Amino acid sequence: WKLLVQHGLDRETTPRYDITVTCTDAGDPPLTSKENIHVDVSDVNDNAPTFTQATYTANVMENNVIGDSLFSLTAYDADTGQNARLNFTILNSVEAAYVSINAQNGAIFAQKSFDYEQLKNFQIHVMVLDSGVPPLSSNVTVDVVILDQNDNAPVIVNPLPELGSN
Repeated sequence: WKLLVQHGLDRETTPRYDITVTCTDAGDPPLTSKENIHVDVSDVNDNAPTFTQATYTANVMENNVIGDSLFSLTAYDADTGQNARLNFTILNSVEAAYVSINAQNGAIFAQKSFDYEQLKNFQIHVMVLDSGVPPLSSNVTVDVVILDQNDNAPVIVNPLPELGSN
């Protein structure tokens, strides 16, 4: 015997089927036998990972400690196993000097101490890639906003001479 399906199976929709096969002979009286079959649908890498937000904003206080965790990105993949194992990467090389990312969990760390008077904001572009074959990916932009601290004392300057005065 063989089991045929009328349409494709999608593990994300229905991961398991429980089928009861009943067989009845033509005797008098008819005899019946039943067998339960459990079908677990295998996963294929048919879903790209997705971030939980379309864009992110990370507010970072200036004078932060180098190595501090600044922000964390979250992504999900509807597939399972190897197809759902995610890897995060920063795409833009210039901003990679400012921050680093933990490839396994999406945590973003400071690579320098930020100074609001020198740098007020920047963007990083992050890709999340699954480990399926073929690998699928998604990208997101993180706006990093440096917040000002009152860390500069006021400076007294001599007033400019007024027009017509000696």
